[in-house]
Amino acid sequence: MDIKLKNRHRISGLLAAAVIFAAAFAMVELYPYFENESSRNGAPIYEESAFLKHLINGNYVLALEDAQKEQNKILSPFQYFLPEAEAELKAANSDSSEVSTATELSGSTSSNIQITKDEGDGEDERTEYLRGLRKNSIREFENWNRSFGNIRNSIDYQMIDENGKVIMDHAEGRFIPNNSYYVFQAVLHYDELGRMDISCVRGENTAYLLNTLQDFGDKDPMESYYDDYFQKGTLKLSNPRNMTFAYGMSEQQISSFKDTSGNIWTAYENSGSVTRIFIGLVCAVAALAFLFSCMDVNLADGNAILRTPLELVIGIVAGSVAFGAGLTSLVAVTNRGDLYSALLRANFIPKAADIMVKLWNLLWWAVPFAVIYWAVLCMRDVFHIGITRYYKERTLCGLFCGWVVNCLKKLYRYLGNINLQESDRTIFKIAAVNFIVLTILCSLWFLGIGALFLYSIILFFVMRKYYLDLSRKYNMLLKATNQIAEGNLEVVIEEDLGVFEPFKIEIQKIQSGLKGVVDEEVKSQKLKTDLISNMSHDLKTPLTAIITYVNLLKDDHATPEQRKAYIDILEQKSMRLKALIEDLFEISKANSNNVTLDLEDVDIVSLLKEVSFELSDKIEESTIDFRWNLPDEKIILSLDSQKTYRIFDNLLTNIIKYAMPGTRAYIDMRKENDWVEIILKNISAAELTFNPEEITERFARGDQARNTEGSGLGMAIAKSFVELQNGKLTVETEADLFRVTIRWPIM
Repeated sequence: MDIKLKNRHRISGLLAAAVIFAAAFAMVELYPYFENESSRNGAPIYEESAFLKHLINGNYVLALEDAQKEQNKILSPFQYFLPEAEAELKAANSDSSEVSTATELSGSTSSNIQITKDEGDGEDERTEYLRGLRKNSIREFENWNRSFGNIRNSIDYQMIDENGKVIMDHAEGRFIPNNSYYVFQAVLHYDELGRMDISCVRGENTAYLLNTLQDFGDKDPMESYYDDYFQKGTLKLSNPRNMTFAYGMSEQQISSFKDTSGNIWTAYENSGSVTRIFIGLVCAVAALAFLFSCMDVNLADGNAILRTPLELVIGIVAGSVAFGAGLTSLVAVTNRGDLYSALLRANFIPKAADIMVKLWNLLWWAVPFAVIYWAVLCMRDVFHIGITRYYKERTLCGLFCGWVVNCLKKLYRYLGNINLQESDRTIFKIAAVNFIVLTILCSLWFLGIGALFLYSIILFFVMRKYYLDLSRKYNMLLKATNQIAEGNLEVVIEEDLGVFEPFKIEIQKIQSGLKGVVDEEVKSQKLKTDLISNMSHDLKTPLTAIITYVNLLKDDHATPEQRKAYIDILEQKSMRLKALIEDLFEISKANSNNVTLDLEDVDIVSLLKEVSFELSDKIEESTIDFRWNLPDEKIILSLDSQKTYRIFDNLLTNIIKYAMPGTRAYIDMRKENDWVEIILKNISAAELTFNPEEITERFARGDQARNTEGSGLGMAIAKSFVELQNGKLTVETEADLFRVTIRWPIM
């Protein structure tokens, strides 16, 4: 199953890569189409708002250049366009110098100096403002000059005085106003008050050009630098006066201007073809991602990146879509050949350069498509795990709510599991938390009253729920104790009792102890019943035979041979009766720990061999093949030789009695660390239906029909003697395999 799942995940990955790169490849292959669309739908450069603003700013640049040329000196923009402010600043600087000189000559006191300073504070602030305005005007003019300089070499322009004379010409002698040579034309006239009006405008959208140029012309470009407090209506940029500025662009100039980076990007953006195709492919990738994800619904289970919270997924998707839409500039630069030319300059061969450009574009376009595919896989899991689980596990809001709920549950469990033996510490903790909460609420001033009211309501419901829960658990505990008192020891309290949990544990201990006592008592009663029943059966059998054959001996007609046979049977049955009684005494003494052990160093290897030799006749008659696996070296233990002999004799006799004829029995002995282990295994002739733990009880026999001779005390005596000598005897069964294991520690 794991291999199939891995193969399915691998196929999903390959399909995702194929979809992503197919979409990216489609975008790259559509570059010629984008170029055609940009050329067909691109707006003329002269309709761009920035271009028209540069023309208006160019009026100021050309006016200052003409003034400098006419006066044959360098003029600052502040001096030329804000002459009143320049004069005021000069006067302020002059007055400041005179005051300073007069102060030094007269030796004025410090109090006079302080008074003069106080009276001049307002003028000083005004002077500082004018100095700042001068810096800003110079900086702003540099921006006008730079922006106009970017276009002035691509257009024709003229500066015409009030008499219609061209005083500055950049049109190769062509008079621009009303000249049909120019596709675009703008003639801007400033009257004697510096107000601008548009004498002539020509282009595809004349109304738009007229309105846009007039808006820029009516606005003071330095307006944002004026201070309402200091200006007081006196400061205003001085526009050119009694002067006309004419601008024109021919078809050839407009076409050549398309090669500039700013214009070509604008053309692609205005066409919208790149964005439309990109959005369409995004939808296609999303649809395919959803379709393919249905074939591998468990993909997110083993991939943490596909379990990103929804809010992050949405943010990343929005960024990737914006990123993809912004790749319009990459399309423009690639189509214009900038990347290709750069690689050629880096000594790439043309074919390699072309491949590198395509790979570069392919990789960039693959990024947003990969993000879209990944986002669909992330959000697709809502159908797999359900909207509730998705909200809890895959959204930041759900995770935060879950964290808050868990914190409240932990707090409630903490309150519900208070250790009553440490009540002072617990009360202190609760009081401390309450003090902190009240302190925070009190710090909220007036809002704290409402917060305190809300806190009191929440506290009421929490305490009420806690009290009801405590009462329910107490009643549950009381009910359980009543049932136990009535004798029902099977009562189970499965629910957590919180503060009463220690009582639950103690009650479970009492239940366990009572069950043990009851089970022992039941077992003891059963053993007593079995003892009486088995004793009656096993003693009655030989006793009945003895009585029968005694009556036969009383018969006068019995022959001497018959009498001799009867006497032999009587002797056999008497010995059987004697053995039963001796076994009963042995087990009784063993259970009462009234056995005296005569401990000595015993070689258990030799002892086991001796027992096997004594039973050799019975072993041969049984047709059971005994396989002995005994160590060659001696194993000396401190044991009672007679009791140990009896253990081995009982166990081997059991094999002879109950093993299936013709099978093999295995007797193994080995040393293992600090223990010696003896294992006896045989195949039972009868089905092993008894509990292995019960076979070592008194009068327990594998032969439930009791067809074989035996007291049923052999295994019990063996186990008792092993345990009296610090050993352990265990019985195991597996199908028809009967295995006895004896372990003694090696001292």
